[in-house]
Amino acid sequence: MSRHYIYSLSSRRLHPYAGSKAANIHFLLRQGKVVPNSWVIIWTACEDHKKDSQLTLNTLRKELIKYIDPMKLYAVRSSASVEDSGDFSCAGLFKSFLQVQEIENILNSVVTVWASLESPEFKAYWNCIMPEGTVPRMAVIIQEMVQAQFSGVVFTKNPVTGLSETIIEAGTGLGESQIQEHRDPDRWVSKWGKWTQKPVESGMKESLAREIIEQATIIARKYQRPADLEWAWDGEKLYFLQVRPITRLDIPVYSNRIAREMLPGVIKPLVWSINTRLINPTWVKILTKLTGDHSWEPDSLTGYFYNRAYFNMGIFARVFERLGMPGEALELLFGLEQDGPEKPHMHPGFGIIPRLPRLIVFALSFIGVHHRLQRLVRNKKNAYENLIASMKTDLTPEEWLQKVSVIFHETQEVAYYNIIIPLLAMMHYQMLAALLKQYGYDVRMLELEGSREAALKYNPQHTLHALHECYFGHSGDEPGDADPLSAEQEACLKRDIDMFLEAFGHFSDSGNDCSSIPWRETPELIRRMIARPQQAVKTVQKTICFEDLKIPWMRRITTSIIYRRTSRLTVSREEISSLYTYGYGQFRTCFIKIGEQLVARGIIDDREDIYYLHWDELIKLFENLQSVPQQDLVSSRQRSMESYRNAVLPDMILGSEQPPVMDSVQYSLRGIPTSLGAYSGPARVIQGINEFEKVQDGDVLIIPFSDVGWTPLFSKAGAVVSESGGMLSHSSIVAREYRIPAVVSVAGACRIEDGVQVSVNGYTGDVVLI
Repeated sequence: MSRHYIYSLSSRRLHPYAGSKAANIHFLLRQGKVVPNSWVIIWTACEDHKKDSQLTLNTLRKELIKYIDPMKLYAVRSSASVEDSGDFSCAGLFKSFLQVQEIENILNSVVTVWASLESPEFKAYWNCIMPEGTVPRMAVIIQEMVQAQFSGVVFTKNPVTGLSETIIEAGTGLGESQIQEHRDPDRWVSKWGKWTQKPVESGMKESLAREIIEQATIIARKYQRPADLEWAWDGEKLYFLQVRPITRLDIPVYSNRIAREMLPGVIKPLVWSINTRLINPTWVKILTKLTGDHSWEPDSLTGYFYNRAYFNMGIFARVFERLGMPGEALELLFGLEQDGPEKPHMHPGFGIIPRLPRLIVFALSFIGVHHRLQRLVRNKKNAYENLIASMKTDLTPEEWLQKVSVIFHETQEVAYYNIIIPLLAMMHYQMLAALLKQYGYDVRMLELEGSREAALKYNPQHTLHALHECYFGHSGDEPGDADPLSAEQEACLKRDIDMFLEAFGHFSDSGNDCSSIPWRETPELIRRMIARPQQAVKTVQKTICFEDLKIPWMRRITTSIIYRRTSRLTVSREEISSLYTYGYGQFRTCFIKIGEQLVARGIIDDREDIYYLHWDELIKLFENLQSVPQQDLVSSRQRSMESYRNAVLPDMILGSEQPPVMDSVQYSLRGIPTSLGAYSGPARVIQGINEFEKVQDGDVLIIPFSDVGWTPLFSKAGAVVSESGGMLSHSSIVAREYRIPAVVSVAGACRIEDGVQVSVNGYTGDVVLI
């Protein structure tokens, strides 16, 4: 009985010895996609060739006569048993041949492909990755060549970062000729139906690029995994030549888009040590509750590059993808992703089904969360006040370190809710935005219930405005116009400032940086802020009350529930944030006291220098009981941090190596619009609240980030541009309250020079230097 080696890949059933690449082409054909005529020589032929080469080649020659047109050109490619399987790509290890004509040349190419199994490169690769005893097998694909006008590859997910981007790399003619002529391919990048990158000039029409993306998206959905496809267009038809799963690179993908909001600015070593010990285990707790996986390592969640914080978003992406959600779900919650016609909703997919019991338990834990939060706020506020009272006596450094441990213990639960409550608030805010959008309403124009009361309680600007009106309201528009206060008025003002600092004295430039000088240490700054003319909240644009929304009554019930929950969670977000800032701020008291004693011992020169030591280094100083000077180390770190203070860092870093930094600003920047409106005015770059006197009426306020302590700056701004933030970041909320346009997450904004005319578009997110 004669052997049969060649099978058409268009047949209904695939031969089991066809190999992974042939199986992928067979999949394309079964999905009805246009694929050039393709056949597979099963791996039995390779094994028989080792036993009797002449007989095997004669058999193949007879079979090829039935399929091969001597006037046509063919591609001869490998189809190994593990090649393009998803686990291993074997990229470049096996021979492939294009533009092969006539049977004898095809046979020679097939034999050369078989010989690839014996190459030293493949053997080294195989022995490194495969269990001992596993035998590789080699089938071979023969496929008609397409006389392509354009060809290339398309990835339905970014193969490097794992982001939800569809990437086309395209060139004229065949890919082989592009390489030989050293022509770079055109690059088209689409995210959720919107181009994020297009070539300035391209011979390929945009309509073809869109067709490639549409077809690739359909294929990937049927393929049930992200796909890498080769394609070719002959002027009439779009052909797909092969498909393979995208193999994920096992490297961390760090992003600072969320970190810029949660842990902004340049971070000193001690601050980094404290925050990662406090926050990272909290995230591990949340991830474990979501997945049941106890293998998460706290240190793997964050990266420290150029003294800035980055989150390992690859880990978070894997968690959300397990739940059938987009890998960027966390960025979507934070409002950090641009809109697009195909932007996914935060609905879990089928991947959530096996994890439903665990997730239901997790969801049930939020029942009564508002009551638990109120109890937590009361208990922790009392605990912090008792702790503060105990710190008013002279203590040894060891006793101060013990106080640090107490603060750490008391703040762990607060830190958990300070992450969970904002996440819940953002999730409900996104749901509310989607519901309102169906009826033509912009959620940014909606006034949330209780937001005014929360602003009065947690926003210091209202109190500052009232104090200014009380003591300086009769003066002119300039600070120098004010008449001197009498001794009695000065005494009353001092008393009111003391009361103000009791409520807001823990505020600083950053509530997540315990090295930031709090307001309680700078009462003279508060007095200058009060003396400076204040502006009340602007009312250029009117907000919409929920009662005024015209929504069908059936949908109104659902929308009303989401609206009330969003409102309550937004207020709760302010409550827990205020409590966290209050408790976390006590770390500074301890470290400053320890720093003063280290100065007395001659270990450092200034009490603030303690923040340039890591926690472990600080502990060793007291464990060894040695007064080893640390100033050289401190000075070295200070110089390093200063050299990178104004560096423009990439949003994303792959791997653990520090990348080169940008040192220039573009003429046009783009970010996320979070408060509607358009405005042009002079740029005013502010790095901290102590620079508040630089801001003049109508300035475009440009900031690296903002915390509640920055609120007074917004009263004079005509628009706000921030290097960090999202829809529910502090700068966005306050900008909407003041009815001024805001664009956030604008990389490199703080490199704009003071006084430069800037146009801010709160509808599109464009920031243009005029």
